[in-house]
Amino acid sequence: MKMFLALVVLVVVAVVFFLLKAKPKRPELPKLEEPEVFPYTPKPVMTEPEQILYFRLVEALPDLVVLAQVQMSSFLKLKGRQANWRALSSRIREKSCDFLVLRKDSSVIAAIELQDASHDAPDRQKSDEFKRNALGAAGVKLVEFNVSALPSADEIRAQISAT
Repeated sequence: MKMFLALVVLVVVAVVFFLLKAKPKRPELPKLEEPEVFPYTPKPVMTEPEQILYFRLVEALPDLVVLAQVQMSSFLKLKGRQANWRALSSRIREKSCDFLVLRKDSSVIAAIELQDASHDAPDRQKSDEFKRNALGAAGVKLVEFNVSALPSADEIRAQISAT
């Protein structure tokens, strides 16, 4: 009987060993090594016309918060559950607004875009249309200014107070 029990244990161990050996191994992922050189350099956050407009916005709206180059996913979110939430989230993560005007409680008043010649390209027009539609659906006012006719502080106040 002891011999039979020992034989059964030996067979079970052999079967387990065989199954473990037969199981396909996952391929090893390549190790990410730290680069020896970091190929980055600073760049200006705003173009010269954007800087001019930024300071006019700050002057015109002293009781509000003005942020520059804000990713749309920072202030828009999806309504409820969406079957294709990854694709929808990705679309707003890839877009930003030139400026965002907020109340002191961080609630959004308006998004501002500065239009220049680069917005004449078909891909930029498509991107601008997406922004208009997404902001409109979220109830966020979009104010667009042209780089060739930058608004005065009074014109900015009039546009934003109409919100």
